[in-house]
Amino acid sequence: MARTTLHVLMSGCAALVFSSAVGAWAAAVVVPKYENLNHVRTTSPSVNTSPFFSAHTDGTPFDPYNGWAPATYVRAADASAASTTPRKSFSIVGDSTAAGNWMDGNGIPAGITLTFDAEFTISPITTLAESGLVLTTGGLSGTNQSGRGIGVSSATGEMFVNDIDVGRGLLFSPVTVSNVSFTGTLADSGYTITPGGVSNFGVQLFQSGQLNEGTSAMRLTQGVDAIVDPGEQTIGWGNASPFGDGTLASHLRMETNFGAYQDPPVTDPLLASSAFPRQSGPFTILTTQNASMIRGLTLGYDVTYNISPAGPTADADFDGDDDVDGADFLIWQRGVGTAGGQPQGNADGVGNIDGADLAIWKSQFASATVAATSVPEPTSAFMALAAGIGAAATRRGRRRG
Repeated sequence: MARTTLHVLMSGCAALVFSSAVGAWAAAVVVPKYENLNHVRTTSPSVNTSPFFSAHTDGTPFDPYNGWAPATYVRAADASAASTTPRKSFSIVGDSTAAGNWMDGNGIPAGITLTFDAEFTISPITTLAESGLVLTTGGLSGTNQSGRGIGVSSATGEMFVNDIDVGRGLLFSPVTVSNVSFTGTLADSGYTITPGGVSNFGVQLFQSGQLNEGTSAMRLTQGVDAIVDPGEQTIGWGNASPFGDGTLASHLRMETNFGAYQDPPVTDPLLASSAFPRQSGPFTILTTQNASMIRGLTLGYDVTYNISPAGPTADADFDGDDDVDGADFLIWQRGVGTAGGQPQGNADGVGNIDGADLAIWKSQFASATVAATSVPEPTSAFMALAAGIGAAATRRGRRRG
């Protein structure tokens, strides 16, 4: 039985698991990646971008943010804002190399382009006796402060902006991934790639300019409602207990930055938005004290694929004289059952010299184009002898195994 050894390498970009057997190896590469989604409206400079809304309450359009935009038209505080489905089509041109153990660059091998689509849905939710809620841009009632992010309103119309009041919140669906494709040819020609997938999408940071940790609080609850069912965990924001308590994390911060996922990262814990364990959804995030809102978030996800050395080229020209003939067969016959290399009769470079190598010799011998005076036509008796020897070699190999 072949002996297999597993090796795990980790870095900030990727994790590799190497499996080696009979001197060969394959690497299962896992690349953690992240995406920031941010709702931004500024006047100097003029910026109007949102991954959550297509237009303001007054109909003024938002531009997509980093490729993220609603899959269908969503105008804030409008009937179209009963939910929003941010969507993005990804195209990642690889720049990682074998020299960097596939963990340099963006984690996708150079020469390979990864494309896929991702989307998720955000809906308003309430624990109060009310219905007909819609998503809106934030701000005080009767004003337009739409740069504040996502709020929740019980009415529609241009002036119905609002933050997320106590008892209200947002429901996040799991992220759906589709149309995953790895295309191209590895720039490192000595390797082959087996495409994997894109998985484990989840939120791992929220940002907000309106959550005052001293007076406001929010809580994330796993599941489709704000009720903590058996097995579900919670995460809390804000300093006051019990409003900012959680079972996975408590008293986190939401600032107007992406903390560890900003470039450069914000490292001061009193200034940085807090990262938390990736939440794949569904989950709710509810205001539990005063008012708040969500301006942006960080989505994490994993890209996987397998890397292995390119297999050796099958070669039955054991004596290296640029043809495959009876002399090569005699070399194979002398080496059969041993662990020799190609000059000793190992045509496929795998394991011991055996019947598989003889099959390669027979195929290349039969298809070789040579002068009749150089290699006599094989007789049926000679080919029968070769077949018999191959069968015997196979039986011996099985007995050894």
